[in-house]
Amino acid sequence: MAELRYANVYFHGTFAGVLREEPDGSSSFSYHPGYIEAGHSAIAHHLPLQLEPLRSAGGLHPYFDNLVAEGWLAHAQARSLGIPSSDSFGRLLAFGHDCIGATSVLDPRPRTQPDLRTGSPEELAALASRASISGVQPKLLAVRGENGFRPAGADESSTHIAKMPSGRLPGIVEIEYLTIAAAAELLHDDRTVDLEIAPVAGVRGDCLLVRRFDRTPAGGRIHFEEFNQLLDRPSDAKYEGAYSEMADFMRARPRCDPLDIDRLFRRVLAAILVGNQDAHMKNFGLLYEGASLRLAPVYDFVSGALYPEFDSQLALRIGPGSNPSHLGALGPKHVEALAQSFGFGRGALLEAVHGLGARMEAAAEAVNRAPAGSAARKKRIVQLMRKRWNGTFNSIGRK
Repeated sequence: MAELRYANVYFHGTFAGVLREEPDGSSSFSYHPGYIEAGHSAIAHHLPLQLEPLRSAGGLHPYFDNLVAEGWLAHAQARSLGIPSSDSFGRLLAFGHDCIGATSVLDPRPRTQPDLRTGSPEELAALASRASISGVQPKLLAVRGENGFRPAGADESSTHIAKMPSGRLPGIVEIEYLTIAAAAELLHDDRTVDLEIAPVAGVRGDCLLVRRFDRTPAGGRIHFEEFNQLLDRPSDAKYEGAYSEMADFMRARPRCDPLDIDRLFRRVLAAILVGNQDAHMKNFGLLYEGASLRLAPVYDFVSGALYPEFDSQLALRIGPGSNPSHLGALGPKHVEALAQSFGFGRGALLEAVHGLGARMEAAAEAVNRAPAGSAARKKRIVQLMRKRWNGTFNSIGRK
C-alpha cells in the first residue's frame, strides 16, 4: 500500500498545521493546537480556526487547489517529478515553497526531487524557484538585481512575476502592458499593478514584469485570496457563476469596504470596454490589509478580444440567464442587467458609465504614449475601445 502524503503548512512563516492526503482520495487540513492557542488568524476564509480536521471530499480543499500551478507551469512541474499533471497534491508538495499570498506548503520529508536537468531554459528557471503560481500563461518568479531581472532562487524572496512571451499568443506581453495602461486611466481612482517590460536573464524574449502586490518592499508576505478561493470553488470552476457573486460576498462582510463594490462594478465595465473577455473568478481577489479586506490591484487585464479565436462571451455571467454569444453582442440592456445584479440603481449606473466615457480619451492617450508596444498594437486597442464604447455604452442614459 502506498504511503499517504502530507505537508506542513506555514502562514506568514509560522507553522499553522498539516495538510493530509486521505486513503479515500479526499484531503484534510488540521490546525496545530499551538497555532490556535497563540491567537493566530485562520489561513483562509473557508478554513476557520478549529481543532477538528477540515475535510474536502473532492481532493484538495479549494483554497489549496487554487494555489496549484496551471497550464504551462503545471506540465513542466509534472514532467520534472515524473507524475501526471492531474496530481495536484504531488505538485503542491514539491512546489509550494512560494505561493501567492502568505501561505507556504512544504513537504517535511521530500522523497522526490524535481529533475532540473532537462527542459527548456525557461522551464528550468521557473522550476528552480520551487514556486506555485496559478494561471495558464508561462511565468516565473523574478528578482530585480543590480544588472536587471533574473529568475528567483528556491530560498529567495521574489519581487516580481515575469510573464513570458507565448508563441500561441503573439504579442501577449505588449498587449497586457497596453491594456493595463488603458485600465489605469479608465479606473483612475482604483489601484492597478505596477509593471514594466524588460529582459529576464536566461529567458528568450522580453517579459512582462509585474511587481508582487502580495509582498512588502522588505519581502514580507501580505495575505491574498482570489474570489475562487473566497467562494470555496475548485480551480477548474473559475468560469462558473456571475460577477455579482463577488459583490454579494463583499456586501456581506463588514471587513470589506463598500466602495470596493463600486470599484468592482467599474472594473467589469472596463473589462467589457477593452475586450478583456477572460475576466474570471481567479482574476479578482482581496488583500488582507490589517483588519480590512480590500480589492487587490487590477491584474491579469488583457485585451483578449484582439485574438479572433478568443472573441467570445465574457467569462462570467453579467445578469440573469446567459451572456450574449460574443463580446460584440453586449448591448446597453446587458450593462443595465449587470448594474441590477450588483444592486445598483439607474443613478449609480449612469455615474459609472459617464465616468468611463469621460476617461476614454485619456485612456487612448495613455496607450499611445506608452513606452512599450508597437504602433500597430496600440492602434488596435484604441480602435477596440472606441468600437465597444459605441456598441455597448454610448446610448445608455439617452432614452
